[in-house]
Amino acid sequence: MNITMIALGSTGDVRPYMLLGRELKARGHEVTVASFEPFEPMITGAGLRFFKISGDVVEMMGNLMRPGGNGVRIISSVEKTIRDVAPILLGDLMRSCEGADALICTFFGSMHYSIAEKYGIPCIQTHYFPMDNNSVMPISSSPFQHLGKVWNSASYKIGYLLIGTLEKRYLTDWRRENGMAPRKVHTRPDYVSGGHRVPVVYAVSPLVVPRPKQWNEHIHMSGFWYDDAPCQWQPPKELEEFMAAGEPPIYIGFGSMVSGNMNRLFAMVLRAVRASGVRAVISAGWGGERVRLKSNSRVFFADFIPHDWLFPRVQAVVHHGGAGTTASGLRAGKPTLVVPFGGDQPFWGARVHALGCGPRPVPRDTMTVHRLTRGILDLVNRESYRVAAEELAEQMRREGGVYTAANLIEREIAQWQREVTHADT
Repeated sequence: MNITMIALGSTGDVRPYMLLGRELKARGHEVTVASFEPFEPMITGAGLRFFKISGDVVEMMGNLMRPGGNGVRIISSVEKTIRDVAPILLGDLMRSCEGADALICTFFGSMHYSIAEKYGIPCIQTHYFPMDNNSVMPISSSPFQHLGKVWNSASYKIGYLLIGTLEKRYLTDWRRENGMAPRKVHTRPDYVSGGHRVPVVYAVSPLVVPRPKQWNEHIHMSGFWYDDAPCQWQPPKELEEFMAAGEPPIYIGFGSMVSGNMNRLFAMVLRAVRASGVRAVISAGWGGERVRLKSNSRVFFADFIPHDWLFPRVQAVVHHGGAGTTASGLRAGKPTLVVPFGGDQPFWGARVHALGCGPRPVPRDTMTVHRLTRGILDLVNRESYRVAAEELAEQMRREGGVYTAANLIEREIAQWQREVTHADT
């Protein structure tokens, strides 16, 4: 079976698809991952086909994660990001699915469902954070995480109304040109493609995000997607020497975040590290292109260190709260402090704190040296965070998220094929 997987986003969106694609390939499927150019080595290195999508992922993430971001501003940023590239993007995605027997997609509204409908193939939606209505938690991009059940439910309606309005502007003409009726604007996910219901697979552990009772049976939770193979990465000599030179450091990294003044952000981080008296490994990520960073006896700077190698060797982690990084830190059993920039990151910060695995988040918009210092000291000195994180990790390691997700996807594709066969007879 030829399967196309579309991953529009940063490393945290693409790497899980590399892991899932590798599992599907091992089962005999041909897998193509459509994504931005920087991720080609990751995809081809896993033995998967790569399809290049036009665009600049760094620019896109910078627009989506601007300081002061909220739901309305995020939609505005999305519109700004895709305004000029929408026709090119749709063309790329159509070509990536030529000859495919099934489509698996990260969230980008219902655009992917239209492509699957055009080709008459099944579509499986994957999520890394809550995007389905419930009263337990708000939509993941909500700036307000603790307003209660009424707001939790309303946040999804507002979110999908904004998303649907934007989609209608950019998809209506394209659908008409391709012989499809315009999609209506809904205040909920419209999981329909070509008359078939689109199944959903959450790459999320129910241990971290309990499954809401309101979710329908076509919504599945597989557990987080991890690479269970031993990490083969070889650290540079300088890093090995730093790790061995004193007490275990903490990890500080903000992944693909590049918004705002990154020079100022890293200056604040260094002052907080100095004030708290900890040792730290700091991953500059994409933000490292803008700043000049030099290691010393207390701080080691690196462009890239695999979380699978590093996290088991540190005493705690401080990061932006991306779904993948959050999952990696928790699975390693590490106390976690989240510094959310935007998107779903405030949600993950709130979940870490609610689970007792770390302090309250320190939002990037309101971060000061004092607040970050206080957060780091609380993170490394409160024993209950370490105990809770280790207990959670022990349970999470029993979940086979990638294997479970592959089973669900094969089952859902088979179900779609049976429905088509039945309709034709």
